[in-house]
Amino acid sequence: MLCELSIRNFAIIDDLTIRFSGGLSVLTGETGAGKSIIINAVNLLLGSRASADMIRTGAETAELEALFDVSADDEVGAVMASRGYDAADGLLIRRVIARNNRHRVYVNGRLATLQVLNAITDNLASISGQHAHQQLLKPENHLRILDQYGGLIRLQQSVARRYNDILPLVDRLRELEKKEARLQDHLDLLSYQKNEIASARIQPEEDEILERERLRLKHAESLYHAVHESLEQLY
Repeated sequence: MLCELSIRNFAIIDDLTIRFSGGLSVLTGETGAGKSIIINAVNLLLGSRASADMIRTGAETAELEALFDVSADDEVGAVMASRGYDAADGLLIRRVIARNNRHRVYVNGRLATLQVLNAITDNLASISGQHAHQQLLKPENHLRILDQYGGLIRLQQSVARRYNDILPLVDRLRELEKKEARLQDHLDLLSYQKNEIASARIQPEEDEILERERLRLKHAESLYHAVHESLEQLY
């Protein structure tokens, strides 16, 4: 449950703090009153990408902060514990958006990465727009919905981690198989060349003999005419 939300220098909001009680809370107002800005702030606290364009004009940073009531026994509490956070006092998320794009994330007062924030908030909250129900019609979302309904998200994440661990090994195996195939092709070529050399039955100094034969054949016509003329002279 979201207990408290604090927004400073974000879009058109100067300084705003909202405290929520148990049950249903409704934010109402005319178009342009800032309802969507509050939703955008919550999205950022849940791990969305930040941009310096979101900072209020005239300010150097924007600060968003939210306090969630979580239990150490639920899935979010388990993820927090695995990351070294104590869920006993709840979950406090703070994001500082800077104009130099050096944004910062804090979880329970400790500096954290966006990846850590996403891991913790993965099953913390769900924000749905007026067309969100259309996601049910997309087949690529069906498996995720079934996993969520069956409480299998943690198992799915475990399988995903193992898959990511195995993937580099599969790539390495394929690389080795390609090298083995190239080596076998090279061995086949060497074997063919060896058989060609063996079938030629090359003798020692055969290259010199062949060179002399080549010279004779090269001058065969001259030798023929010389012999023919010599025979004519003898006759």
